[in-house]
Amino acid sequence: MMRQATGTVLLIQEGRFRLLTDDGRGLAFTLSPAAPIEPQDLPPLLHRRVRVDYEDAPGLLAGAAHRVERA
Repeated sequence: MMRQATGTVLLIQEGRFRLLTDDGRGLAFTLSPAAPIEPQDLPPLLHRRVRVDYEDAPGLLAGAAHRVERA
């Protein structure tokens, strides 16, 4: 099931990033292979407010981000 989070990107490393949500939670994400963006598209989003459409990834501590766009 697809979920959604909105917040500020705090950290980016390759295809992974950490989001501080608007309600104060810290969430970790990895880009899904199906995402329309590539890891090199993430750095301009650092310290920006974004919306992430994601699903929980079984066996991983991070969600699989299917869409990341400026909010």
